[in-house]
Amino acid sequence: MATQLRIRPITTEDHQQLLNIDTHYTQQAQLELVVTMASVRFFERSGHSFIAESDEGVHGFVLAQSVWNGQKPTVLVSRVALLDVTDDVVRGALLEAVTKSAYDAAVYDLLLLQSAHDARADAVLTDKQFSLLDVRLYGRVLGSRAAQSGQVRDVNVEREV
Repeated sequence: MATQLRIRPITTEDHQQLLNIDTHYTQQAQLELVVTMASVRFFERSGHSFIAESDEGVHGFVLAQSVWNGQKPTVLVSRVALLDVTDDVVRGALLEAVTKSAYDAAVYDLLLLQSAHDARADAVLTDKQFSLLDVRLYGRVLGSRAAQSGQVRDVNVEREV
């Protein structure tokens, strides 16, 4: 008999389980860890972040927040992490939960950051009516984190006054 999946909002008590899944997922998806106690506290208050669990344990989570750009609110999904990246049922359930929470909050635009190294996500995202946008996401790391990541060394920014 199949185990019943439960989706519920994340709490700070979930920190260690979220960290375990994020550690496992980031190794497969070639991403940076995002789960810290501070991030869990933040996303706990967002109203759009959920955990998928069953009697067997935690299977995955979604971290999302509402952002406002002066024109319209948008729910930004920054991480969908799974213990088993082939579990399309868990991924779909988490996407449905964040979609419902956005709709219930009268937020009708959703954006989702997805690792290019998680190829299975494309089919589930398409099935859940997400579409690939024709944009590119550029990133830059500043300060000491840039030196640690090997992205930038000894960058000095001067301003003329």
